[in-house]
Amino acid sequence: MRTLFRLCPRCREYTLKDECPICQAGTKVPVPPRYSPEDRYGRYRRKAIYGE
Repeated sequence: MRTLFRLCPRCREYTLKDECPICQAGTKVPVPPRYSPEDRYGRYRRKAIYGE
């Protein structure tokens, strides 16, 4: 299940939209994805994020 709340990194306001209604910046999901030791694609995700 995905979370509906999103957080604006500039003004730290929560919203349900992809764009902040106050400052028009893009919003992010404030909760990290779940961790699983059996994650098949974790190596690829870390490579895409951290560039290893």
